[in-house]
Amino acid sequence: MMKNVSYEEARDTISSKEIEQINTMKEHTSSYIGKIVVSILFALLLCLPAINYYPIYPAVACILIGSLLIRYVALQPIFKVTNYNLVLYLVWQTAAIFFMIVFLRVEADRYHLIPLVYIILGYGGSILLIRARVNTYVKEIFETTAKSGKKVFSNIITKILGAFLVLAVIAVLFYRGNKWWLMNMDTAVGNSSFLEYVVWGIGLFILLIGFTLLPTLLFSPSQYVKARLIGKYAEEFRKAYRFTEKEWYGEK
Repeated sequence: MMKNVSYEEARDTISSKEIEQINTMKEHTSSYIGKIVVSILFALLLCLPAINYYPIYPAVACILIGSLLIRYVALQPIFKVTNYNLVLYLVWQTAAIFFMIVFLRVEADRYHLIPLVYIILGYGGSILLIRARVNTYVKEIFETTAKSGKKVFSNIITKILGAFLVLAVIAVLFYRGNKWWLMNMDTAVGNSSFLEYVVWGIGLFILLIGFTLLPTLLFSPSQYVKARLIGKYAEEFRKAYRFTEKEWYGEK
């Protein structure tokens, strides 16, 4: 959808003040790299517990996060600033997904297919939600006929995920403290505890979805769209604001 946005529309959306701020911030990209590195360290700590059950998955997480860091460091300073939010989101999205596989261990799953399916669905679901938020933002900014209902829907999703943040923490703490009870519950259909087991199973499944999508709250559609537009029309913006190539792109 953004491919149809012209330079004139991009220039009207991104103010000269924002361009000046980005140009100033690119002089301090070391702080952006530092924040990304700290986030990566925390993300890796969250992924490590899974090594006790699925050694391959923490290794995959390390490769994915490491690749993000390498690609981010290789960016020119101006693009380090504009892409910071996206990279930060991707780091924490990876951390959330690979952290949750610890709770998906099933003895009967010999080939560890359940975590694999969850990882695929986790990334797929988060990408679809991010794409929907980006498309909503683009329509609100560049299409005067955009329906306000889409904005309301986006706000509702954000509020729901915010509520999940609180519920997920409570549920995880409860699960860790009562895991022995849940694991030893009699799941026979005729048993009175079967209904409780079903209710808790549905509840934990819903919380799993909510916790998986929580990192999308870190993602800013406006910053992502503006970063894409600045990247697409980098030369046009540079010439319009009379920056030299060194002043605009900086030095790696």
